[in-house]
Amino acid sequence: MNNQRGVSLVESLLVIVAVAAIVFLMVNIPNVVNLMGKSNHLSLVREIGLKQLEDKRTTSYINLVNGTTTISDTRISLLPQGTGTVTVADCDPSICTNSEHIKKITITVSWKDNNKQQDFKIDTFVGEGGLNQ
Repeated sequence: MNNQRGVSLVESLLVIVAVAAIVFLMVNIPNVVNLMGKSNHLSLVREIGLKQLEDKRTTSYINLVNGTTTISDTRISLLPQGTGTVTVADCDPSICTNSEHIKKITITVSWKDNNKQQDFKIDTFVGEGGLNQ
């Protein structure tokens, strides 16, 4: 019998490929975790913004007072340095050209991801005689 000792070229290549795959995965894990965090933050911001939008749309036109208020949703504290405002203003005359009774509502939520300021902003209009009027 011929007893040969050592490692074949195929076995060496398989080990190199396996090690390369492990290194590749380990290098990308921090990036994946970062992207998951960003995705979670953005999802939460959209939920908060849309809830505020829904609340304002169900408020009667006469009860919409011009000005800026802070969002009091407890979920905003789950965002890193999260803040939010709701601004109610009369419709810009360049948009409401027929003197319609319409209010513009702007919802803004801000937070920081990796020390970079992120903003989510959504606008809507509520008119006299609209929803729940």
